[in-house]
Amino acid sequence: MKNKLIKAIAFDGRIRAYITNTTDVTNEAIKTHDLWPSAASVLSKTMTVGLMMGAMLKGEEALTIKIDGNGPIGNVVIDSDSKGNVRGYVDKPHVHFSRKQTLDDVTTLGYNGYIDVVKDLKLKDLYSSTIPIQSGDLAKEFTYYFAMSEQTPSVVALGTMINEDNTCRVSGGMIIQLMPGHQESDIVYLENKYEILNKFSTLLTEHQDLTEILKLVFDDNFKVLETMDVRFHCDCTKEKFSAGIATLGSEEIEKIIEEDEQAEVICHYCNTQYLFSKEDLQNILKGIK
Repeated sequence: MKNKLIKAIAFDGRIRAYITNTTDVTNEAIKTHDLWPSAASVLSKTMTVGLMMGAMLKGEEALTIKIDGNGPIGNVVIDSDSKGNVRGYVDKPHVHFSRKQTLDDVTTLGYNGYIDVVKDLKLKDLYSSTIPIQSGDLAKEFTYYFAMSEQTPSVVALGTMINEDNTCRVSGGMIIQLMPGHQESDIVYLENKYEILNKFSTLLTEHQDLTEILKLVFDDNFKVLETMDVRFHCDCTKEKFSAGIATLGSEEIEKIIEEDEQAEVICHYCNTQYLFSKEDLQNILKGIK
């Protein structure tokens, strides 16, 4: 189940859970961006959270997460949707810090900045929420985000292991949320599971089937609602970048034609290069006029 996400409910609907294995997603991102281990770990965990938050959306809804902890990695940006697609990048992919033979996400990301979550719910305005980074531990940061921005008591567990050859051995995460009508006993129950969830990469290593982890957390008191595929996927096209170039305005495009006779655009998310010839740029100009 290296590219799966499961939605489930537990304890008669008083708890909902999202669990995913993003190992293949992470390996695709490592290959696309030439990520070093620490950069891979931070981007992987952000994409993992993004996929689970995307699974909470409907239809054509989508979201963007941007993290700036003022650390060596710079900005971390991911986009995800309700259909299991995610894409993302970091400003500085060649970053690696380790401490006691484990990846040091906190030093990599930094802990003096903000997390921005922007949701496109296909309404008139975008829904935007910003929280200050508390510690640099992404699982704790998003637990805080759900409590503060969505008023939903949650437990977020994340785990990533990177091999010596710079491939991802395992990656994934879980979000458990208390629903309206939950009982005090549900809170106590989850608190008693914290130690298990705190070593999520070990859980993923020991249990290939995500339902085994659900059973470990909830015993038999859960029901799987949906299983979906997840993937690293960028939907950029030359047409979309044409629209972006058009926003530069006639004067700027004419200047590019005069000085360079062409323009090259590189997608941050997937590193695809698009070349706009003089003729392409002239056609964009015609569209503006």
